[in-house]
Amino acid sequence: MRAVAEEHPDLRWILIAAEPITDVDTTASDMLQELDEWLNARGISLVFAEMKDPVRAKIERYELTRTIDPAHFFPTLDDAVARYCEETGAVWQPPEASNDRGTS
Repeated sequence: MRAVAEEHPDLRWILIAAEPITDVDTTASDMLQELDEWLNARGISLVFAEMKDPVRAKIERYELTRTIDPAHFFPTLDDAVARYCEETGAVWQPPEASNDRGTS
């Protein structure tokens, strides 16, 4: 993530599709806090979508919402993208679905 942030100085958010995350331990908590502080210093927000409630509870228990904005947890990816567009004026158009059947 740091490399991506350094390559894109105009980056504002890094959105994590967090549905597959099943746990956050103290090592992960420390890493997330360090990463979020590093990103915040560059004007970049760490944002999560689809995080399971027990994982979110651990995030709060580890007090990570001191650096990770509590408003940057979204129930769905679509909700996160919509908020980003509202905040930045960006326009998002999902990629067109590919024709997997091989017909034209």
